[in-house]
Amino acid sequence: MNRLHLLGGLVGLAILCAGCGGSSALDNDTVPVFLTVEIREYNPEVNLCTAGGPNGGADLTITDMLVQSQPKDPGGTLTANQDVTLTEWEVSPRRTDGGTVVSPDWVNPVGVFVAAGGQAALENYRVYPNEYLSHSPFIYLLPENGGVDPETGEIIIRESLRLVLHGRTVSGEPISTESTLVAFRFFCN
Repeated sequence: MNRLHLLGGLVGLAILCAGCGGSSALDNDTVPVFLTVEIREYNPEVNLCTAGGPNGGADLTITDMLVQSQPKDPGGTLTANQDVTLTEWEVSPRRTDGGTVVSPDWVNPVGVFVAAGGQAALENYRVYPNEYLSHSPFIYLLPENGGVDPETGEIIIRESLRLVLHGRTVSGEPISTESTLVAFRFFCN
């Protein structure tokens, strides 16, 4: 019986130790840089009815965006080990007009290099696929579906896309950009 209690105690201790051993990319204090995103130019107006279909078959893009790597310690020395390769966009839409039906989240693999203490200028970068614009809630704005959002009674839908880019430093540490909101206004004209 004592062996059973001892074995049970050891298994419980092992589970407790395994659960406490991990770390989160969001709470990673070992990476000496942080990443910011600056949206410098984009078109927030999206006409879903141009050229015969949702957004004319074009993906939503950001015309001009800057990803910057900045040292957490302004007096510290950065090396090539803190260079970052971003590998994934994470896009989460949110309604900003009072509606509750949102378009789906989207994850997109990318390859963007940002030198430690440097920046990457991105032009015409795809942030949301066109095929998602032909689904709910946007389909309600098409003339054949009434041209009005049934939740708000409006002929426009306002959504913000929450962008977060994820990657790793050369030394293997996970890192993500700060969350950035990009507002869009969808209509059918």
